[in-house]
Amino acid sequence: MNKKLLILVFLFSVLGLNAQDAKSILDKANLAYNQAGGITASFTINTEDVKGKTVYSQDGKAYLKGNKFKIDVPDGITWFDGKTQWVYAKGGDEVNVSNPTGEELAGVSPSVLLSLYKAGFKLNYKGEKKEKAKTVYVVEMIPLGKKTEFTKMVIHIDKATNIFTSVNTFGKDGVNNQLIITKLQTGVNLLDNLFVFNKKEYPQIEVIDLR
Repeated sequence: MNKKLLILVFLFSVLGLNAQDAKSILDKANLAYNQAGGITASFTINTEDVKGKTVYSQDGKAYLKGNKFKIDVPDGITWFDGKTQWVYAKGGDEVNVSNPTGEELAGVSPSVLLSLYKAGFKLNYKGEKKEKAKTVYVVEMIPLGKKTEFTKMVIHIDKATNIFTSVNTFGKDGVNNQLIITKLQTGVNLLDNLFVFNKKEYPQIEVIDLR
């Protein structure tokens, strides 16, 4: 075997191992999330407008169970019961109801995010790095032939627990979002009605059905 052919074989072997490592890590993260039961998490979202050279940060709280979630941030609250989503802008007079697509949910739903990788993405394992007291895996997801709003996602996953610690989304419009988990508790008993908008709690709010 000549040297050029040997180098090509080596490169393809490394690339194949790289993708397999990334998929294996995401498989474990998906399994860990599905076995975690109810989850409460505190987080920080950093939104960077590359063109405008601005960064906006906000803290929030998330309640997660399977494919259901409730996200509470200073700007508003989002409920999702696995099919229907309610979005309420705090201080406003309406809540919007929709049946979001998987891509629309990818930025906020771990169950969707941790399933996206299974098809239509190139996976790159970028190695390990220190993140405060943790060691995390770094996995890059690049969409292949898909009409997505982002060029890539970079996911950090705790090596010890297989639970993701941060997600970075790089937008085609020059707006990048970074979600960082600051505190997380698993095995929490969360009732299903937590993930549904309760009109009785917001009697003055108009419900706008966009479905």
